[in-house]
Amino acid sequence: MMSIVPRKSTLRFTRRLGGVTIFCALASATVASAHDFWIIPQAFWFAPNATMVVYGRQGGGQFPSGTAVPVERVVDARIIGATATTTITDMVIEGTSLRLQHKPTTPGQYLIVVGLAPRVNRQTPAGVLRFLRAEGGVAEADRLERQQTFAGLDSVIFTAASYAATLAQVGSDGPRTFGQTGGLRLAFVPLSDPDHLHVGDTLQVKLVGNGQPLMGHGLEVAAGLDSAAAPNASVTRVTYVTDQNGVAHVPLYAAGPVLMRSAFASPKVGGAKTEWDVSRTTYVFAVGDRH
Repeated sequence: MMSIVPRKSTLRFTRRLGGVTIFCALASATVASAHDFWIIPQAFWFAPNATMVVYGRQGGGQFPSGTAVPVERVVDARIIGATATTTITDMVIEGTSLRLQHKPTTPGQYLIVVGLAPRVNRQTPAGVLRFLRAEGGVAEADRLERQQTFAGLDSVIFTAASYAATLAQVGSDGPRTFGQTGGLRLAFVPLSDPDHLHVGDTLQVKLVGNGQPLMGHGLEVAAGLDSAAAPNASVTRVTYVTDQNGVAHVPLYAAGPVLMRSAFASPKVGGAKTEWDVSRTTYVFAVGDRH
């Protein structure tokens, strides 16, 4: 297994927080552009009674910088607490971001999820594999190619869905929500609280597709760029593969925001052999400074 030490980040936050990374049997580093969609809180911790602000961006190569996601593309935006889920309706374009905001009424950890309107595409089998590889699904594309899933097909019709999730804390205490999927077709589920992890720690994370753990599935992890370097640099993505329980383990090397992404292809329920669903998802968290 090759040894990888991702680039250190100089970004810091107002509160020491943890993050998610994953160690596994297979790892590789790549630098590539993509069309990621992600959400990131204005802060990973909000004071009691404060309005929670979350930004939606797309791009991928210069995370956490990016461009705004159009309001009209959002079909699902929710803030999920331990006992209630609220739809976020306050959305507006602000500079290079989509700004979403909501004021929770109780302290605690909140999971925020956003889904974009699915898009139907027709591609050759080779085109579908290229799409997956560009969107965080290198291992998934390799699996489909290895199993000759599209053998004999001239074209594939696939519905591409895009999801994003992040966590934010209101106040200093309260119930936790990190173990929820948010009802997403493809979701990252940390097995321990990201808020309590720092540089030098390791967090286990489960990848869940269609409600089931995904075994031997790939995910990519990218640390955020230093804001001064972002205009002239691209993020480095580190690829990991889940184990037989759908869990991967990532060592935390640097403080700052981190983006995880993955893609998953599944036959459309009740559809023809040529009809597939492709789910793409991202998860943003913060890594605190070393203890």
